[in-house]
Amino acid sequence: MKIVWLCSFSNSKVRDHLEIGIPKIIRWMYKIATGHAPFNTMDFGVWNTNAIREFEKYDELELHVISSCSFLKKRLQEFEINGIHYHFYRDEKSEFLKMVCKQFFKPTNDEYKQNRRIIKKLIRQIQPDVVHMIGAENPQYSLALLDVPHCIPTIVQLQTLLNDPEFKDNFPIGRANYQYLSSVERKVLLRADYIGTEAQKFINIIIERIKPNAKFLSISIAVGEKINTSIQKKTFDFVYFASDISKSCDIAVEAFGLAYKKNSSITLDIVGGYTLEYKKQIDEIIDKYGIANAVTFEGHLATHEDVLFQIRKSRFALLPLKIDLTSGTVREAMSNGLPVITTDTGALGTQQLNKDYQSALISPKNDCQDIANKMLILLNDPILSESLRLNGYRLQQERYNNEVVVRKYIETYKLVLCK
Repeated sequence: MKIVWLCSFSNSKVRDHLEIGIPKIIRWMYKIATGHAPFNTMDFGVWNTNAIREFEKYDELELHVISSCSFLKKRLQEFEINGIHYHFYRDEKSEFLKMVCKQFFKPTNDEYKQNRRIIKKLIRQIQPDVVHMIGAENPQYSLALLDVPHCIPTIVQLQTLLNDPEFKDNFPIGRANYQYLSSVERKVLLRADYIGTEAQKFINIIIERIKPNAKFLSISIAVGEKINTSIQKKTFDFVYFASDISKSCDIAVEAFGLAYKKNSSITLDIVGGYTLEYKKQIDEIIDKYGIANAVTFEGHLATHEDVLFQIRKSRFALLPLKIDLTSGTVREAMSNGLPVITTDTGALGTQQLNKDYQSALISPKNDCQDIANKMLILLNDPILSESLRLNGYRLQQERYNNEVVVRKYIETYKLVLCK
């Protein structure tokens, strides 16, 4: 069985094989323009890394991973690691000026024709039995699904759903950019033979708004984390972390400010990338509450291990949500022994965290005062804190197992080929 994965990710293992050329001046200018270092120098898409690591254990299929890389010296770099075939192509938006323009003038009609030509050629050469794409919302590779011959079954694995009305209402994204990205997602979902998700909310929206006859596969992304029970010195009380802190850092800082009024000794660590524009919004909240000395910004750290090491310096995780049903950060915090405060995203979302036993403190969405109250409770109740810590470990071990996820992928590929 030959399988092609279309996805976006980076980890230190693949970066060791890639020839990436980013002059220091370009790195500096890029950070000034965007607020963070070029993403291809840092880990992201950890769920894809997790799944690929599991695929290395199986010899019953031949996995080809096709992914883009900015600032790649060659147009295409191909190599093999532990039986996995990697095909990295240079993203057509790699040129610095194009990338800066993309930050300030969001694309509204990009078709990524160069990327698509490369991907189309690779698929023709590989001749896969199935094409499995992870993330319909990423046009730099998701539009390539439109070019896959109809004789090859295609699966689109959802990471999120931009066409969810709550995404538009709660995620900081410009109107034109949202219309472009959501239209790309719609095109890709209409083309897909199968859609992979276990989120009933997403299934309902797709059937009602996009594709009434859609065929769904009950598969998920590999979000399981290795349980880390090591003891680490605590430097901060709370941590908020995300790859992009604009998801809901404003709520976390607002709640922290309210809690600070009652306890001015508390501290907050913020880990993750941000734009300079969004940082100004957070600074305004910080100034309003006078908490500048209590809040630390770490920025976007290079590797996933760096992130986990940093969050373990905090006693608790402060992770309010706006658009995710249950975020990977909640799972990562629990797997690393941090009691979690999050927000209610419904019966299919964070309510699942406390379905069988209490593993998190959950506040109503956008209720900063209730979040602040729970922060103060957690600070003063070591018995509750320890209970949440142990139950968080237990929940991750029972529900999130990457080996099970990948085994289900393989069974699904066989099932699709038999139809």
